[in-house]
Amino acid sequence: MYIKQDGANKKKRPTINKWIYRFLAIVSMLLVVIPAGANVHYKIGVIHSYEKGYHDAERYHQTLEKELSTVGIKAEINDLFLNCDELRYEDELVRASFFIDELTDWGADIIVIFNNQAAYSMLKCDNPRLRNIPVVFSGVYHPDRELIGQFPNVTGFSDIPDFVSTIRMIENMMGKSRIVVMSGSGMIDKQMWENLDNQCKEAGIETYEGDVFEHILAHRVVRNAYLEEKDELINEEIDTTVVMRLMSEAMPLRTIQQTARGSETYLMLTSRTYNSMDAQEFFVNPSFAVINEGFGSNTKMLGGYFCPLESQMKHLAEGIALRLQGKMPAQQITPLPKEYVLNWHALQRYGISATGLPEEYTVMYIPFFVRYRSLLISGFLLASFLIVAVIAFLIYSICHERGRKREALRALRYEHETLELAIEGGMTYAWRREKGGLSFDPHFYKLIHYTDKFITREQILQYIHPQDRERFCARFLQSNQYTNQREQYRCNFSGKYQWWEFRYNYVLSDGHAAVVTGLLQNIQEVKDRETELIEARNIAEQAELKQSFLNNMSHEIRTPLNAIVGFSSILTETLQTDDEEIKEYINIIHTNTDLLLNLINDILELSRIDSGAASFTRQDKNVRTLLESYYRTFHVQVKPGLEFLCDFPDENYTVSVDPMRLQQVVTNFLSNANKFTESGYIRLGYRYIAEEDKISIFVEDTGKGIPKNELEMIFSRFYKRDEFAQGAGLGLAICQGIVLRLHGQIKVESEVGKGSRFSVLLPAVAADGIQNDSVRQKPAS
Repeated sequence: MYIKQDGANKKKRPTINKWIYRFLAIVSMLLVVIPAGANVHYKIGVIHSYEKGYHDAERYHQTLEKELSTVGIKAEINDLFLNCDELRYEDELVRASFFIDELTDWGADIIVIFNNQAAYSMLKCDNPRLRNIPVVFSGVYHPDRELIGQFPNVTGFSDIPDFVSTIRMIENMMGKSRIVVMSGSGMIDKQMWENLDNQCKEAGIETYEGDVFEHILAHRVVRNAYLEEKDELINEEIDTTVVMRLMSEAMPLRTIQQTARGSETYLMLTSRTYNSMDAQEFFVNPSFAVINEGFGSNTKMLGGYFCPLESQMKHLAEGIALRLQGKMPAQQITPLPKEYVLNWHALQRYGISATGLPEEYTVMYIPFFVRYRSLLISGFLLASFLIVAVIAFLIYSICHERGRKREALRALRYEHETLELAIEGGMTYAWRREKGGLSFDPHFYKLIHYTDKFITREQILQYIHPQDRERFCARFLQSNQYTNQREQYRCNFSGKYQWWEFRYNYVLSDGHAAVVTGLLQNIQEVKDRETELIEARNIAEQAELKQSFLNNMSHEIRTPLNAIVGFSSILTETLQTDDEEIKEYINIIHTNTDLLLNLINDILELSRIDSGAASFTRQDKNVRTLLESYYRTFHVQVKPGLEFLCDFPDENYTVSVDPMRLQQVVTNFLSNANKFTESGYIRLGYRYIAEEDKISIFVEDTGKGIPKNELEMIFSRFYKRDEFAQGAGLGLAICQGIVLRLHGQIKVESEVGKGSRFSVLLPAVAADGIQNDSVRQKPAS
C-alpha cells in the first residue's frame, strides 16, 4: 500500500513543480512591471538657514516627511543647519561648501534648501559639486533670479511677500492701525523695505522710517512739547493706517517696548532674524506676518497673507518627486499660492471671534474636539441614545423572554389536550405510505371505526363513491411526477358521502424508495360554496339577460312610439276641422305619446348608467359660465308669476365635468322646482366650500317641500311624491347616477310648505379669483 502511494506521489511531483515554476514566473513578471522607484529609499539632504533646534525645524522635518509619504516617496532625511544669523558672510560660504561636500559624500539623491539666506549662500559658495546633483529650494521670499539662473539644476518655490494684502487684512480685522516693521540694515532687510515702500505707495499707504514718537508729533495738528511720558502719544487715536520701520539695531530696547504698548499698534513680521523673531513678545496686541515663519508655533502670531507651512511642504514634496523622476518643472522659480490664514489659538488668546470672518479667511490649527464639536456632541448624544436604547431593548427582551417562557410553559400544559381537541373537532388527518400500507392519524381510524395499524388502498376504495372509484384506482399514488399532488373524491367516512381531498408529496432520499406523506381533508364546505357561487353567477347572467332584454324591448317600443308622435304632430298641424273634441283627442294622444317616449328614454338612460355604457366626456369648465348658459336656456320655461333668480358670487371656479350631463342634472332640478312651485321664486347659484375644497351648485325654490321621512326615498326609482304629477319618477335616480359618475354627491334640504334646496357637490379644480359682474340677481321677465 505504501509503495502504491509513493508511486502516486512520484506521478504528481512534475505537476506540482510545474505550478511552482509558473508561480515564480508570474512573480518575476510582476516585479518587472512594478515601477523601479516604487520601493526605492532615497537620501535627501536638507539645509536650513537657521540654527539647530530653532522653533520650526521639527515642524519642517515632520511635515516634509509626511508629504513625501503621501506622494509615494520613502526617504532618509539628513538635516543640516547653516546658522546664517550667527556666522560672518565668509564663514557662512565656507560652511555651505562644506555641507555640499558632506551631503555628496553621504550619497544624497537630492538637496533641499529652506529660506533665503541658505539658498543664497549655497549658490554663492561656488562649490562645483553642487551642479551635479538636483537642488530644490523653498520658502525663498526674495529670490536672486540672476544667481539662480546660473544653475540649471536648481529649481524651487518662492513666496514673495504681499505687504499690501496683509496690511488690508489688519485693517479689516483691527481697523486703522500703526503697523510696525522690525528690520536691520542688511541687504535682504533693505530689499524688503524697498519692496514694502513701493507697494504701499502704489496702494496709498503712508510709510515712515525712524522714531515713531517723532512721526506722531510731526503729524499732530497742535505741536506740543516732547513729553517724557509718551503713552499719551502712543495711545492717541488715528484715522489712517501707517507703516513704520523700526531699526532694531539702532533703537534702544526701552523705545521698542514703549512703541509696542500702543493700543492701535501691530507688528508685521517681514523676515526671520535674531532682531525680529522675538519682537512680537514686546507687543500687547496680536502680530501679523507676510511669511509663514513662526505661524502656528506662537500664539501671539495671529495670521497674515502667505503660503502656510503645510501647503509649502505639499508643493515642495511634489517638486522633489518630479526631480527624482528626472523631470523638470515648467519654470525654474514657481510662486507658491498664498492664503489669508489665522491661528485659532491666537484668536482664542486675544478673544477674537472666529465667526463672521470673510469667506476667504482660513482658520487653521483648530483642535479636533473644537472643529468637530457639533458632530462629536451629536455622536455622543446618538451613542448615549443608542446605549440607552440597547439597554432598554435588552431589559425589554429579557422581560419579554421571561413572559414568553411563562406563556410557553402555560401553553405546554394544555398543548396535548388542545391538539387532541383540534384534531377531533377538525376534519383533517395526516397519513404516510409505509411498507404495510397507509398509516393514518389515530383519529381517522376512530372516525371509520378501524382497528388495525395500517390500511390498504383496496380497503380505502370501499369508502369511495362508486362513480369515483375508477378515477381513484387510476390516479391515487400512481403518478410518476414527484410533485405535490391533489386529488378530490366523494367518500363515505362518516355515514354520508362528502367531498374529501387527498394531498400528498414525495420525499426523495438517496438510495431509498421515495417516502409519501400527505393530508386527508374534508372539503365539503368548499364545494358547497362553489355551488353557491355557480348559482350566483347564473342569477347574474339571467339578470344581465333581463337587462339586455329590457334595453332591446325599450328600443323596439320607442321606434313605433316615435312614429306615433311624429304622425300625431303632423295630424295636429294639418287637420282642418272645427270639432274641438277631435282636436282634444289628438292633443291627448300627442301628450301621452310624449310621456311614454320620455319614460322609455329614462329607462334606457338609467340602464346605460347602471351598466357603465353611458358615455361621459369630462372637461375643465368655468362654473359661472356653465350656470349662465343653463340660466338663459331655462329662463323661457319658468311659469308666469315666478321669479327666476341667479346667485353667482364674484369669484370664478373650475370643475371637471361633462357639460351636457351636468346640464341634464341641473335642468331636472329646475324642472321639478318649476313643477312644484306655485308662487315665490326659483334660485340657481353656486358656492365654494373651502373646508372641503368643493363647489356646491344648488337649485332653491319656495314650493311644496318634502317631508323628512321621504328625503331618503326621493332618489329611488319610480318614486313619485305626487302620484298625479307627470313623469315616471326616474329623473332623480338618473341625476344621482350621473353625479356619482362625476365623482360628486347630491344633497337635499327641504321643509314642507317652505320649499326645497337640491345641491350637487363637485371637487374644485382651481380658483382663479377673477371678478365677473356680467350676471346679477334679476327676476325672470
